[in-house]
Amino acid sequence: MGRYLAGVDVGTSGARCSLFDLDGTRLASEGREYGASYPQPGWVEQDPQLLIAKTMEACRAALERAALDPRDIAAIGFSAQRSVTCPVAADGTPVRWLISWQDARTGAQVEQLRREIDAAEFQRISGLPLGTTWILTKLLWMRDHEPALFARVQRFVQNQDLVLRAFGAEDYFTDTCCCAFYGTWDVGRLTWNAPLLDRLGLSADRFGKPTPAGTQVGQIGHAVARQTGFAVGTPLCLGAGDQNCSVVGMGAIRAGMGTVTLGTAGLAILCADAPVAGFDGMMVTNHAVPGRWQVEGLSNAAASSLRWFRDVVGTRERDQEAAGGLPAYQAFDVLAASAPPGSRGLLYLPYLATAATPHWNADARGAFLGLSFAHGRGELTRAVMEGVALEIRDIIQQWEHAAMPVDVLRIGGGAARSRLWCQIQADVYGRPVETLRCDDSTGLGSALLGGVGAGVFRSIDEGVAAMVHPCGQLEPAPDRHRLYDELYEAYVRAYRGLDQSGTFAALAAIQRR
Repeated sequence: MGRYLAGVDVGTSGARCSLFDLDGTRLASEGREYGASYPQPGWVEQDPQLLIAKTMEACRAALERAALDPRDIAAIGFSAQRSVTCPVAADGTPVRWLISWQDARTGAQVEQLRREIDAAEFQRISGLPLGTTWILTKLLWMRDHEPALFARVQRFVQNQDLVLRAFGAEDYFTDTCCCAFYGTWDVGRLTWNAPLLDRLGLSADRFGKPTPAGTQVGQIGHAVARQTGFAVGTPLCLGAGDQNCSVVGMGAIRAGMGTVTLGTAGLAILCADAPVAGFDGMMVTNHAVPGRWQVEGLSNAAASSLRWFRDVVGTRERDQEAAGGLPAYQAFDVLAASAPPGSRGLLYLPYLATAATPHWNADARGAFLGLSFAHGRGELTRAVMEGVALEIRDIIQQWEHAAMPVDVLRIGGGAARSRLWCQIQADVYGRPVETLRCDDSTGLGSALLGGVGAGVFRSIDEGVAAMVHPCGQLEPAPDRHRLYDELYEAYVRAYRGLDQSGTFAALAAIQRR
């Protein structure tokens, strides 16, 4: 049996391949960006062929960097951005570009569903609040606006399904964690919601095949071996959605274990032993561990807020990095540390891709509030970090309101590489946060699930015991937490005022013209 595991994450802005030993030590990791297209305000699309090509390119680069024998890789596990609409024809070719989970064009379809389906009943069954994120709304939009393309679609699959098929999977397999994102899945019974499908004139055989995470679904063939560098015959294993893999890679596999991951999106997820649903816009999905669920809150533009800041405001740091200087994100840490907690009363609302949990407001937009001549680039940078943490706190509050115990809170994602941002999170949340030896929880989780699929581990629990290692804990400072309590109250009032005054809606309407 091989000594290593590969985790391939097909994310929102790029693909990454990471190689691990069976102790969870990362040996090499390489990524390739592909980005997205924004043809109209609120629309987000991606080129499926470019996405697949860049994923294969990342795999080859990681194997070259690791300089190991590809035959020693026991399995490849996959993860991917969730709720991406991938319409494919009978011959497997994409019918159109992928429609991203961030795409908010389907407001009319959401309202159509709201008129036809009781929203509370929809959430009780699907685990999802009605919103533009879910594949069902994109499918209905295609039927309304692109009928000729819709007629050519044989299967509406998801991102991981599409890439696995390109790598050699025998069919389009959707992991049971991601089935929820169709919007037509019964998250409590782990089956399709047949009455809803019938009502909408849809058939489940047009979706991916529901399959447990950690299942072998194919192997590398000769053509893909040439493109990726993997050995012919290497097992291909279905992982899970990126956030489900991240939870596994952070070891949150028991009820009461919570995680916060700040990547392109931000997710606060609590492991539960029952499909609790129906409070303040939380999502409920099936956990990769059978018999457990994830109670999730989503921030659409978490760490991508800082990427936007880099590209639009922090161009000096970006250019310095390109010239061989300090990496831009490290430079932002220095800038943010130069500003005091609370950023001298500067508040950032991180709604660059609309507001998700708990508001699900497609009209919400980002903002800086409280700007004055006293504010410089340090305060602006720190305010972005603090505003993202405040949105996550808004999610964690929902667990507390529902009296759900949070025994452990672990943090991950790209933001976990910033000790300052980790400390800001502890101070904003007012609770200790644990860090992990491996900051690539998504890659680790997908590799671990690949190990389960190939029989390296007998169970996910066994894989977590072998590969996941907490390494530290940050405590909140009481004085900073008191200050962030005040900032959080201002954050809540700011959202409410901009929404109730119609400001969000007016600005969104102008942008849509």
